[in-house]
Amino acid sequence: MKLAIAGGTGFIGRGLVDLLSGEGHEITVLSRDPDTARPVLGKRVAIREMRPDVIGELATELNGTDAIVNLAGENIGSSLWTRAKRIKIAASRIRAGQMMTAIVKSMKGPPGVFVQGSAVGFYGSHGGDLINENSPAGEGFLPEVCVKWEESTSAIEAMGVRRVIIRTGVVLSGDGGAFPKLALPYHLHVGTLLGTGRQWLPWIHYRDEINAIYFLIKNRNSAGTYNLVAPNPVQMNDLCSLLGLTIFKMPPRLVRLLLGQMGKETVLVSQRVVPERLLKENFAFAHSQLPEALESLK
Repeated sequence: MKLAIAGGTGFIGRGLVDLLSGEGHEITVLSRDPDTARPVLGKRVAIREMRPDVIGELATELNGTDAIVNLAGENIGSSLWTRAKRIKIAASRIRAGQMMTAIVKSMKGPPGVFVQGSAVGFYGSHGGDLINENSPAGEGFLPEVCVKWEESTSAIEAMGVRRVIIRTGVVLSGDGGAFPKLALPYHLHVGTLLGTGRQWLPWIHYRDEINAIYFLIKNRNSAGTYNLVAPNPVQMNDLCSLLGLTIFKMPPRLVRLLLGQMGKETVLVSQRVVPERLLKENFAFAHSQLPEALESLK
């Protein structure tokens, strides 16, 4: 297959490039900064700069592409959510989606499938209620961003292209993402439990995340929204007990004081999300239980 990936240098994008290139597929990575992307991705992929003034050129070059994946967006966990940071988080996603829509619209032959990145942040906090793909959007900054992020490429679906939206949970990996930062204090036996510990955590093993995206690309009957999470969400207490000794408990009010809106909508949010549609389509999770998923990361 011939594929294009926007956001190919990110945590999930790099894994997808590894998998697809290993399968012998032809990959083009669309990047805002090709000079930074080349050392990360090497010579196994073509790298093209994504700018508004080269949309026509990119559309011509991508004619005949089987699949386009849009994962582009500012890292939400790299710093506190100042006003400038919030603007950057939202704008990076919406602009990338608008550019991808313009590229597809200009292509003589549209792709067979377009995969749009999103996150379980779409749902907001739901306590202990089960959340599936039909659950409504929540309230707050992250839900609003996710809604706009998904809508930024909705016109592609109207063009007759099969569009898949992937709402990703907390990705567990030893090499990147949020998990190493979360696990480090516990490895040092100075773990801190943030909040009550009763909040539900929608997690997915890194390998299952990448394989699920590939599965949805290949399965021509897959369309619409999918929760990319493991079938067995856990409460934060369970994760902490599996990681190691917790000697300090940080109450929710202190988390909100120190981390502000970022803390409220990330570590304190409770999301009991299930991958209902992936299971119905018989996607085989390699890591469906948290204990063995964590063991595989050691």
